[in-house]
Amino acid sequence: MKVIMKHVSGSAEANLERAKEETIRVLGFRGSVVSAKVKGLSIIVEIAINPKWDSPDQDKGSYLKEWIPAKVRKVFKVISVSE
Repeated sequence: MKVIMKHVSGSAEANLERAKEETIRVLGFRGSVVSAKVKGLSIIVEIAINPKWDSPDQDKGSYLKEWIPAKVRKVFKVISVSE
C-alpha cells in the first residue's frame, strides 16, 4: 500500500523521517514501513500489511484506508491511501 501525505510546515525533505515515524506509530501491529521518499511537495510512504494480522485479507485494505487518515496527527495531511 502507498500513503501519500503532505507536511503542514517545513519542507518535505525535512519531514521525511518524521513522516516515517508517524506512519509506524499509526500502523502499530497492522503493518510496517517499507520505504519513504519525497516526490515534489509530497511524501510517499510504502507500507506492507502484516500477514499475521487476524482479519480477512479483503478487509485489511479497506480498514487501513479509513484508519490511517483518521489517526495521523495534524502535522501531516493524508492525501491518499492506495493498494
